Amino acid sequence: MSRHLFYFYICRLAVPLWLLAGAIYKLIERNPKLLPPPVFSVVQSMDGFLWMTGTTWLDTAIRLIILAEFALVSAMLCMPRIARTTAIAVLSLFCLILLLMIVPEFQKGGFAQAMKGSCGCFGASGPNPVVMLGIDATLLVLALLSKRTMKSPEVSIKFGLPSGAMLFVISLCIVILVPNRAEIVMPTESEQANSIATVLSPPTDSSVTPAAPSATTNVATSNSPIPWPGFPKQAAPYYVPEFAKWVGTRFDSQEMARLITPAPPASINTGTWFVMFYREDCEHCHELLQTHFSGPLKTPTLTIAIPDTDPAASMEMPCSECQDRKLFKGPDYVLTTPVLLKVVDGVVTIVVTDSQDRASVERCLAP
Repeated sequence: MSRHLFYFYICRLAVPLWLLAGAIYKLIERNPKLLPPPVFSVVQSMDGFLWMTGTTWLDTAIRLIILAEFALVSAMLCMPRIARTTAIAVLSLFCLILLLMIVPEFQKGGFAQAMKGSCGCFGASGPNPVVMLGIDATLLVLALLSKRTMKSPEVSIKFGLPSGAMLFVISLCIVILVPNRAEIVMPTESEQANSIATVLSPPTDSSVTPAAPSATTNVATSNSPIPWPGFPKQAAPYYVPEFAKWVGTRFDSQEMARLITPAPPASINTGTWFVMFYREDCEHCHELLQTHFSGPLKTPTLTIAIPDTDPAASMEMPCSECQDRKLFKGPDYVLTTPVLLKVVDGVVTIVVTDSQDRASVERCLAP
């Protein structure tokens, strides 16, 4: 292949189309959980930007990222003078982000650990970070080896700044007009009652009473004067809990907590409880449960599984006395597990989001 054709196919076709494919996938899914962790960390750190917080900011941030990718595609397609420079800059950034994902995982469990999961570049169906790094690095090397010449095909395929600006405006309209992900309608009262009617293992702790088969509330007892509020009428498409803000608030006032199914034991609002959000395939979750909750429990404990795990990688629950529940399957739950909470008389008093911080774990578990 001649040098000018090599440049054209790499910098003005392959790289922009590769970037365009990723942007389209992100636009279809609009799921912050699928962003590469380094990117998601930066986005989270900017919460409150332009007075937008929580899911409003996350949805806006995803759209801005997609719009930026569309703008880069427009530049490479329509402005040949900067196509190669843009391609090299974009691919270098992608390789850096992927290395930031791969290196910590490699240090944890070697190459096999680094190969797990999706990079987020193409949504849930995307390749793992190692494969994506190989693709992006290959394109980067090819872009570096390419060079624009006067014989390059853009002599006849040359759009220029006006065409690039037009493509950007079209992209802007698409990004703005695509609606937010729809809220999820929760089950009706009778459907909730039927789902909660499943047989629950009886608690071994005398202070724990099983949840009553009610769709929206549990029957109040002398130990539980405040009934559990039950499901909200609608659920958000995704939840990004700010656990630090839960401290000092009632556990049952958090919308994500209200998605626990079946309902927690009636005595969750009485006395001291430990509450743990975990994933069945999470090694740190398993380690925390095995270390601190595998024997007889002095304090009642509620474990809440996040329903987005790989069944093939699920590990056996080490805690035989825990009251095990799940979050309602439907929304995306954007959080790193495990998360350990101490709840006293229904109020969250301590939150631990880093299970490797032994001092924080011990402080939470202290009587």
